[in-house]
Amino acid sequence: MVGLRHPHILPVKNADIIDGHVIIATRLSTGTLDDCSRPMAVRRIISIMAQVLNGLAYAHKNRLVHCDVTPGNIFLFPTGRAAIGDFGISLRLKGRMTTIDDYGTPGYVAPEQAYGRPTYRSDCFSAALILYEFITGTLPRWPFKWPLRGHKRLAERAGSGFTRFMKKVLAVDPAKRFANAEQMSAALAEAVPRAMRDNFLFKLNRRKKYDWRKLRRQAFMTRYARIFPVVFQCVRCGEPVAEAMTLCPWCGTDKNRFDTKTPFSHVCPRCRKGVLPEWHYCPWCYGPGFDSPADTRTVGVRYHTKCEHCGGRLMRFMQYCPWCRRKVRRPWYVSPFPETCTRCRGPVDSVFWNYCPWCKQCLIG
Repeated sequence: MVGLRHPHILPVKNADIIDGHVIIATRLSTGTLDDCSRPMAVRRIISIMAQVLNGLAYAHKNRLVHCDVTPGNIFLFPTGRAAIGDFGISLRLKGRMTTIDDYGTPGYVAPEQAYGRPTYRSDCFSAALILYEFITGTLPRWPFKWPLRGHKRLAERAGSGFTRFMKKVLAVDPAKRFANAEQMSAALAEAVPRAMRDNFLFKLNRRKKYDWRKLRRQAFMTRYARIFPVVFQCVRCGEPVAEAMTLCPWCGTDKNRFDTKTPFSHVCPRCRKGVLPEWHYCPWCYGPGFDSPADTRTVGVRYHTKCEHCGGRLMRFMQYCPWCRRKVRRPWYVSPFPETCTRCRGPVDSVFWNYCPWCKQCLIG
């Protein structure tokens, strides 16, 4: 629907028929949820679906049923934003329910919608199917009799309270579900595990006057201040980046420079990142070090482990040993990161980041 204007509804800029094909012009995203692997990190899929429910709640207030809530219609953006799109078969409710000819995408359709009587509760049912699929790796099938396949994994990953929430919203009888997306969104915020309740998305839903990017940044810094005590603003997106990162994990740019900001005493002439005078090589780019006395040691420097080849001391996230120049191949397992990159095994958090800052792997595809 062109008239819907909401941060979590994909806007339609223009629509036309060209050479017999329907052409819709809309905002460019980096992909859809359907492009992502199943299962997904619990925090990330809850984060995405909380935004989708926020957009659906706005549509429901305008008396619109989407009728085709599927992973392929949930669009993802580099900033972490998600938006529901493709209202092509949406139904405007006026008084009594009416039937429609197109019942939505098979596999994500509520039972009553399959019989041609969709309601707001049908959209909630479809959203719940997506949540269940991306948490457990299993898409529930008819007759949707509880316990569903994968329910043990749901309880293990999301807890008993969230399992009760899913049982309610996946009830076959529409009267036993939430009446609309606004009610489901509020219940979702209460059902998530306690460790996730400070998620910036739920703060955004309760306090819309705040800038959600600022809330996300604050949530990130609260969680990772111990890991990244010194951060800078990315030159492109303004989000926090650390000197050890190969690129900005938020927007993917590699244009950040640290030669005038680094807390280190010297700067590598090759990568322009900070180094210490006692290092023989640059640990960030494989570049050369400095000629200095053998007994030179910078006071107050904190190392975290030792090189498996030469025994030299290493700081967290070093790419190369500054003493023997060997590649550091042992993954950096760091708490409280919830995930590891599938390519380099480095610690990542796809709720906040769109790219792995250590090997440039895209995390949202």
